[in-house]
Amino acid sequence: MDGWVRRTGPGGLPQIHLSAEGLSWRDGHGSWAARWDQVFGVVEVEATRALVLVPRRPPEPPWIEVRSEALPPELQRSGLHGLLREIDERALRSGYRDAGPRRPRLDPESLMRRVLAREEIPGALEVPVGVGPGGWWRRGLELVGGGSAGGLAGLYAGTLAGSGLLAAVGAGLGALAGAATPVLLGPNWRSLRARRRPPRVLVLAPDGCVVGLPSGPEAFAWSALGGFRAGQEESLREERTSRPCLEVARADGSVAARIDAAWFTEPLSIVVGVAEAYRRRCLRALGR
Repeated sequence: MDGWVRRTGPGGLPQIHLSAEGLSWRDGHGSWAARWDQVFGVVEVEATRALVLVPRRPPEPPWIEVRSEALPPELQRSGLHGLLREIDERALRSGYRDAGPRRPRLDPESLMRRVLAREEIPGALEVPVGVGPGGWWRRGLELVGGGSAGGLAGLYAGTLAGSGLLAAVGAGLGALAGAATPVLLGPNWRSLRARRRPPRVLVLAPDGCVVGLPSGPEAFAWSALGGFRAGQEESLREERTSRPCLEVARADGSVAARIDAAWFTEPLSIVVGVAEAYRRRCLRALGR
C-alpha cells in the first residue's frame, strides 16, 4: 500500500463518521475512509467549515472539507469545534510511524533527493499548485520573449522541478526547445511518467519540508524552522509594490524562504493554516 487515501464508494449527502479505527466521510463526489494514523491535523477555515489533513494523491488537495451540516448526531451539540477537537485528540494518539514497520528518519539531504526523484514519502502532503505570478498568459510571454535557459531554470527551480508546468506551457511553443535544453536534463525529465506529474512548490513530510525557490529547491528539518506565516515580498517588476507570499521562518524568527501566494490554488490563509497544523503535528510526533 502506498498510503494514499482513495475513494471507496459512491457519494451521497454530506456525512462524517468517527470510529475507533479512523474516520469516514462522503459527499456528492464519493466516499472515503482514513485511519487515525493518516490524519495529520485540522484547520478551521470559518465557523461552519474546516479542513482535515489526510494524504491524497496529487493533484487532489491533501485534505477533506468538513461542514457543520455533516456532523454526526453525537456531535451536533458540541458543533464543529467539538468535531475538530475530537479528531485532533484521536489523531494524536497515533502517528504515521505507528502503522506498519518503522522507517528511518530522513535528513534534509535525503528528503530533498526523494522529493526531486518523485519517490513516495509516507505521510507527505503536497499543497496544490497554482499558475504562478501573472498567470499562464504572462508566463508564456516571459518564456517566449526571454528564450533563455536561465529564465526557464528559475521557473523550473521555483516549482521544485515542475515538469508538468513546463510541459503545459511548452505545448505549442516549439521555439523554446533549444533554450530549455539545459533545464530538461533534470532527473524529472527522464521519463514520460515524470512529465505527466504536477509541479510542486511546497512538500510537507514527517521529517521536514522542501520548498521551491527561484534560486532552487531547499529542504529544512522541522527542528530548524519556527513556522509558516503570511508575508509580503517586493515585486521584481514594479517599484514600491509588494505581493502576498508564504514565509517560511527559521527557528530564530528570520525568513528562510518566501513563496509568492500566486503559486497556490488556495487562499494564503488556508495554506498557512495547513502548513502550521502539519508542522505542529510532526513536532509533537518527534517529541518536541
